[in-house]
Amino acid sequence: MVKKIIFLIDTISVGGAELSVLEVAKNLKTFEVLVCVVYDAQQGLKTQFEEAGIRLVFFQIKKRFGFRKAVLKFKQLLKEEDPALVHATNFKSEIISRLGLFKFNIPLVGSIISDTYGIDRYKLVSPRERLKLNLYKLLNRATAGRVDKFISVSEAIVFPNMKYLKQPRDKFIVIPNGRNTSLFARDKSSNRNTVFPQIPSPSMIIISTSRVIKSKGFDEMIEAFQKLLLIEENVFFVVAGDGFDLEYYKQESTKAGIGHRVLFLGRRDDIPRLLQNSDIFWFPSHYEGSPGVVIEAMLAKIPIIASDIVPILENLKDGYNALICKKGDSDSLLEKTEYLLAHYHEAEEMAGKAHALALEKFDIRKLIIEQENFYLSLISQYDSEKGA
Repeated sequence: MVKKIIFLIDTISVGGAELSVLEVAKNLKTFEVLVCVVYDAQQGLKTQFEEAGIRLVFFQIKKRFGFRKAVLKFKQLLKEEDPALVHATNFKSEIISRLGLFKFNIPLVGSIISDTYGIDRYKLVSPRERLKLNLYKLLNRATAGRVDKFISVSEAIVFPNMKYLKQPRDKFIVIPNGRNTSLFARDKSSNRNTVFPQIPSPSMIIISTSRVIKSKGFDEMIEAFQKLLLIEENVFFVVAGDGFDLEYYKQESTKAGIGHRVLFLGRRDDIPRLLQNSDIFWFPSHYEGSPGVVIEAMLAKIPIIASDIVPILENLKDGYNALICKKGDSDSLLEKTEYLLAHYHEAEEMAGKAHALALEKFDIRKLIIEQENFYLSLISQYDSEKGA
């Protein structure tokens, strides 16, 4: 009999965690997969899940939390589906899974995808939001004991989360985010003038593909690009992504007098093609887990400038396979960009080294074997305990 896994997730809007669940769900070989989506939202990846043949269940919770209703729905789903394992992703779904699985003898896997309660996140929010973060941390810590294992997307964020959740090291395993590497193989038929018809040739194109929110370093990117235009004439900044602050940064670009050189494309499904036809990838984020967009840039073999946060430094080394700028420092981002533009041959060599590492470390075909074996081992352990 084929064993069943339920993936519980807040939404399947476009984001790194959601894309990673999609990659795992569609590549598992020995499990029947059901993805349960808790909250009513714009489910931007719904079509991709459906095209992959992944069964979806929507709870359609409209409240910001709605824990009581969500837990009741989840318990009913557990009775109907009888899964061998549940894997939860995102804070609210994690809490729902821990409450809902109480008294069910089903293993629960949690996801560690960011340095959620790090000082850099607190710096970016208001005092009221800091209070909320503290409350979330307390709830997370109080229920974390119900999780059997956590999968962390990077080694860098294991220790901070051990500390926040007060859980032992042996409860955490590290399996990086994976991507389908074949999607990022260079398409020789792709033409820059077709991909970016708004941009005249010859021009240098800087691109960001992250969510458009403050914590991804958009203040620094707008400031650095404004200064760059005083030095370099033929350069454009392309933002391929959606996010809570999209309209705000559109307005900021206009106010800064650079709106004619910044292209906000919104959510796109052709990220590999956009990356392959750009010249520099910017990612001056303030905090991360293991950013999927950086992995995609590595696979696309585009020169990268990223911030000096630990999860980035786990894979990228300044001057070797990327350039590293100071977090929160637009002048540092500008300096690194000027260097790449002046030494583009070096940039291409660094991109080649990053590409080689990405092929070795982030190929979903390799990582899925490790994750599948982990699931099977945990289920076997539970089955043994049942029979004891």
